[in-house]
Amino acid sequence: MLPVKQDLFVAVTFITLLVVIMGLVVIAAIISYKKKQDAHLHQLKLMKEEYNKQLMWSQIEMQEEAFAHLGQELHDDIGQLLSSTKLLINVTQRNMAEVPETLLTAEETLSTAIQHLRALSKSFSRQWLDQFSLIENLRVEIDRINASKAITIKFSHDLLVLPLQSEPQIILFRIIQEAIQNCIKHAKPQIIDISMRESNQQLIVIIADDGGGFDKNSMSNKGLGIRNMQHRTRLLQGEISWEVTTAGGTAVMISLPLAKSL
Repeated sequence: MLPVKQDLFVAVTFITLLVVIMGLVVIAAIISYKKKQDAHLHQLKLMKEEYNKQLMWSQIEMQEEAFAHLGQELHDDIGQLLSSTKLLINVTQRNMAEVPETLLTAEETLSTAIQHLRALSKSFSRQWLDQFSLIENLRVEIDRINASKAITIKFSHDLLVLPLQSEPQIILFRIIQEAIQNCIKHAKPQIIDISMRESNQQLIVIIADDGGGFDKNSMSNKGLGIRNMQHRTRLLQGEISWEVTTAGGTAVMISLPLAKSL
């Protein structure tokens, strides 16, 4: 009887080991399949992100081309009309014994409009886009807004060189422009502070105002401007957020990676 029991024990042990081995094989196959599935889904995600990235780059390029065309039209058409109008005013003044104060004011206002138009058309030109400098053009934009005396914008940075190519600089400039316009339109601030610094291979940009702040719950109902800012920030592989400052205003915080070649 003992050999029979031994044979039975061996058989049970063998079957148990076989079941365990088969179970391990099935588990390994499931894990392998899951890894392949995850890798496939990850690859699809990367492909989708790359497609969206290329699509957004194309949209940005189309926008900048449209800006370049608009700048040329402003210079060639509207600029010429304003210059002709100023010339007519000058001719009229020469034929008058006494020039009214209102006409002198009109001439001065027209001269200012021509200067602003030239600066605006230049900011849309292809040469301007190809040789773009974020810090330089941001200062020009700030000076233009400060000249209105309606608001004060302050700008500070600690960058010797901005390690971004011209196209990412243009996109970041458009984001900051949108943030400034949102501040002016919705928060009604008196002062806007813009700071730019480099920290841990990140470019940190903060646009803070002393206006009325915003309701975080309302951010779910995003306007076109905010969506554009988010899309452009993602295009630069960065992050953007909105916070209420301790003074009750709004702070737009942008973080962009500098380690990657943008």
